[in-house]
Amino acid sequence: MRKNYPGEQLSLSRLDGKDPSIAEFDVLGGQIRHLMLGGIEVIPEFAGENPRAHVFGFTMAPWPNRLQDGKYQMAGIDYQTPKLDSQGNANHGLLLDEKMEIVSHASDSLKLSYSFGQAAHYPFAIDLELEFSLEENALVTRATATNNSTQSAPFAIGFHPYFLMGNEFTLSAGFTHQIATDDRMLPVSAKEISGLALNQDSRELATLDDCYYGSNEVLVTNPSGSFEIRGLENINYFMLYRPSALSFAKGSALAIEPMSHPANVFATDIASTEILAGESKSYSYEIRSR
Repeated sequence: MRKNYPGEQLSLSRLDGKDPSIAEFDVLGGQIRHLMLGGIEVIPEFAGENPRAHVFGFTMAPWPNRLQDGKYQMAGIDYQTPKLDSQGNANHGLLLDEKMEIVSHASDSLKLSYSFGQAAHYPFAIDLELEFSLEENALVTRATATNNSTQSAPFAIGFHPYFLMGNEFTLSAGFTHQIATDDRMLPVSAKEISGLALNQDSRELATLDDCYYGSNEVLVTNPSGSFEIRGLENINYFMLYRPSALSFAKGSALAIEPMSHPANVFATDIASTEILAGESKSYSYEIRSR
C-alpha cells in the first residue's frame, strides 16, 4: 500500500472497444483516487509522498465546503463541531477520515456505506450509501441518504475530485450565477454572469475558489481529449478550486466539486437540507469522456 493512500483501495474496470476505463477508490471518505475513461486520464494518480493526498477526491458530507464557526442550529438546539480550520470554519463535513463499509464490489461497480449519528455535534441517524458505476466512457456516482432517526435531519453533500487539466486546456460552463465570498471564503451574495470560460492563461486561475450555479455541466478539453462533469439528481452547485501549489507529473489539476448546496448552508438555510424522519434522498452526478 502506498503511504499516501491510508485506507483500503478498490478498483473497477470496463472495456468498451479497445480503450479501457479504470477507476480506483479508497474506503476512507469514499474517495476517488484515479479515473481513466475510454483511454483518457481524467483524474490523475497522485505522485510522490504528497501528505495531502488523503484529502483529494473525498466525499463531503453531511455538509459540503465551509460552515461558519462550525456552528448550526436545528429544531432550536445549538450544535458546535470540534474541528475548525485556520479561518475558524468547519470544512468539508465529517466523512473525510472515516472508513466506509464495503457493501458490494463487482468488476464495474462498488457500493460503500457509512452511518452518521454517533457524535454529539451531529447526532442524526443518517445512513449514507455511495454507489460508483462504470458505464460506457463514464463514471456515475449515486449517493442515497436515509434518515433513520425520529426527527428531521439536516444533510447536504458534495464531491471533491481533482481533474487533470494538463498544461493546455479550456473549461466552459453555462453558469448564470457566481457566489461572492468574504475573506473567510463564506458566501455573501450571488451575482449574475453569462457563463464561464477559462483556459490555462486565465487570470482567474490564480485565485480561483468560487461557487457557481445555473447550469448542471462543466466541459473540459485538453490535448488528451474532452470530458464533462454533469450534475444529475439534486446536484445544483459547482465549486471550482485551483490550489497554487498542487500539480501532478502530467500537468496541473483543478478541483471541480459537484454539490447539493452551497457552502455554509447549515448556517444560512438549514431548512433546505432537511430530510424527514424515515425518508431518503438521492444525489448523483457523472463524469463522462467525449
